[in-house]
Amino acid sequence: MDGIHFAILASFCWGVSAVLVRLGVNSISPTTGTWISLLPGSLAIMTIALLLHLQDILQLPKVAFMWFALGGFLNFALGRLLNTIGIKLVGVSKAAPLFSTAPVFATILGITFLGETITIQLILGTSLVVCGIVLITSEQLQR
Repeated sequence: MDGIHFAILASFCWGVSAVLVRLGVNSISPTTGTWISLLPGSLAIMTIALLLHLQDILQLPKVAFMWFALGGFLNFALGRLLNTIGIKLVGVSKAAPLFSTAPVFATILGITFLGETITIQLILGTSLVVCGIVLITSEQLQR
């Protein structure tokens, strides 16, 4: 299985997860729901990492550990909490596509801070994502 298949499978998992979050957040707070959703995932990935990659973990440079820890906080703690709140407030069908705007921010940050190359495909793809945001949010703005 190549990277594209893994990415599509990940998107499927996130889509199913968003629906499950919407079902669960009806009866508890977003903060509690976020904690509950992170606990089994954290335990599972920690177990897998320790069993399969203990040497890599022990040899991890401190700066790499810092970047991964910060990324984990932004993605799994803060990002997941904001995700859950968004799903509760606007529903999964509007929130999920908006969460998919992450590539727009990653593209801007990658170009700005990592010196990544701007291509016509990148500009067109990012523009299409922005058009999607406008279409999804325009109904909200008209209210």
